[in-house]
Amino acid sequence: MSKKILITAGPTWARVDDLRVITTIFSGNTGIFLAGSFRKRGYLVTLIINSPHLDKAELNGVKVIPFKYLEDFKEKITEELKTGCYDTIIHSAAVSDYKLAKTFKGKIVSGKKSLVLKLAPAEKIIKTIRRLQKNATLIQFKLEIKRKGLVKKAFKSLQENKSDFVVANAFEDLKRVYKSFVIDKNNNMIVINSKNALFEKIENIVECGGKVK
Repeated sequence: MSKKILITAGPTWARVDDLRVITTIFSGNTGIFLAGSFRKRGYLVTLIINSPHLDKAELNGVKVIPFKYLEDFKEKITEELKTGCYDTIIHSAAVSDYKLAKTFKGKIVSGKKSLVLKLAPAEKIIKTIRRLQKNATLIQFKLEIKRKGLVKKAFKSLQENKSDFVVANAFEDLKRVYKSFVIDKNNNMIVINSKNALFEKIENIVECGGKVK
């Protein structure tokens, strides 16, 4: 029987008012690439994604669950994890760390001399993922601006979230070519230099589990 894989991807919009959001610059392309690659290898793939320009043609055979806002993402992934059992969860979505303490109704009027937006920490949805799917292999992503200290921060995040593996990226690397570090629960690490290599390594994890080698 084909293994079931759930992938999250894209930004989670944090509402400001009915028309405006706070978001990130990320598009979900890595998650889309992984979803398509796994499907081509015969896996049963579900992709939960926020991508306004998603071309579903490149995801033929993938179950796509779209979302826009942070609240939508939480609702849809919770529902999916309660009703489906997955072998592997790849959590690559760029989830908002902060949201407005109180959103505005309608549209904030223009012409104000200044506008203060009060932010509050957003819920860590990865903890919900682990709680609802205790037996799944959980692969999370961790992004920092600089490579210095990246691996240490990524491993700490893995421990806090009870993930099995973490894919760590430095934004300064991604601006040039793809580069990441895959780390396991024993703090073993391997350097990845392309998205194809990332897919091959994650597929090896899906099939074999265990340590990063």
